[in-house]
Amino acid sequence: MVTRRALFGAGALTLLAGCGRQEEPEVDTGKFLAEQLRATQLVAAAYAGVAGQGRVNAAKRVDRLEAALRDAGGTPGTAPSGPAGVEAALAAEQAALRAHVAAVGQLGAAPYRVLLTGLIADAAAGESALLTTLKRPPAPSAFPGQPV
Repeated sequence: MVTRRALFGAGALTLLAGCGRQEEPEVDTGKFLAEQLRATQLVAAAYAGVAGQGRVNAAKRVDRLEAALRDAGGTPGTAPSGPAGVEAALAAEQAALRAHVAAVGQLGAAPYRVLLTGLIADAAAGESALLTTLKRPPAPSAFPGQPV
């Protein structure tokens, strides 16, 4: 006869067996940072002709990512060009925000987590500012970077 206590104990042991150090996936840091940089460079390019602090803030994000990429031994590529204007900036901010959110957890080192956290906060703020400019709700989702 199996008691609830025995089942509970077996479940607890099974849970504990799954605990412990998880192997971290191999991530090419340079490639990872280059992808984040490219998304942010598209944001900076999209802010051409848009009034406000957005272009300055995007340029600062590009600078932070370029420095991180250089520190990781990589070389920043040429900034891509793309469409510009408020709608283009909004689309670029949303794409970059999704890329940053998806990247969380890819690199275990604390400096990269701090970098991504700052990028997410800045991209979410940029998205909200652009949505306000377009007279749309500034927070379309409770979870920035998630599809609406």
